[in-house]
Amino acid sequence: MADLREILTFLYRDFIAREYSNVMEEENLEEKYYKDFKRWNTRKEILNDRPDMSLFKERDIWWAALGCNIGSEEDGKNDNFERPIIIFRKFGEDICWVIPLTTHPAQKESRFEYILRFGKIEQTANIAQMRLVSVKRLLRFIGIIPYEDFQKIRKLLSDLV
Repeated sequence: MADLREILTFLYRDFIAREYSNVMEEENLEEKYYKDFKRWNTRKEILNDRPDMSLFKERDIWWAALGCNIGSEEDGKNDNFERPIIIFRKFGEDICWVIPLTTHPAQKESRFEYILRFGKIEQTANIAQMRLVSVKRLLRFIGIIPYEDFQKIRKLLSDLV
């Protein structure tokens, strides 16, 4: 079980990561991207000691720590290696299928991607990157995907299988 110091350190780093992310976006700066597997492994150990977050449901959108991954697998970003995801299917209280979201626009809607619009923000659901994750990766609740969009994503996924 993580001690109080580790939890506070995690929360502090999460706060700093979000603040840093906002500054980077405001100043429109770019960082050179590299895969920091060692830092991700440290973060993963902290996440593993967290209690399960059972207050989630299908159609929820969360920030989730997806990590530093191999090749073309969707990586998280910032200090928490996080990315917004859609909870596609809940399997009990501790595991679920998720679909990563990205703000990089898809070239066109295809059987692997679905474009969502949240007011002025356009997100692409990357269906091909769907994966099974522990709910310990869930960091912050964002919102709920509209039912109609969720059904369209479900249809795209069923057509793939």
